[in-house]
Amino acid sequence: DILFIEKQDKVSLIHTGSNVYRAQQTLGELGDKLGDNFSRVHRSFIVNLNKVSRIGEVSSRSYEIYFNGYDRKPLMSRYKFKEHKHRFTPS
Repeated sequence: DILFIEKQDKVSLIHTGSNVYRAQQTLGELGDKLGDNFSRVHRSFIVNLNKVSRIGEVSSRSYEIYFNGYDRKPLMSRYKFKEHKHRFTPS
């Protein structure tokens, strides 16, 4: 059910479709426990790639990630976009 995890100060916020949970673990610690469908797409975000509906360009250096039915949009760095764009762009 996890859409993405966000680092905010020293707390990790775990976003699901219906709730946001607080965790004291770092993104690295949480990322080690998650499956292959999760990716660290930005220094402050881990995203469940299976839940992404689309990615939109914000600037030449960053992208926003969209989820169906969820308003918050984590960021993706341009380096990670290059790594994952094949999943979200038509061939």
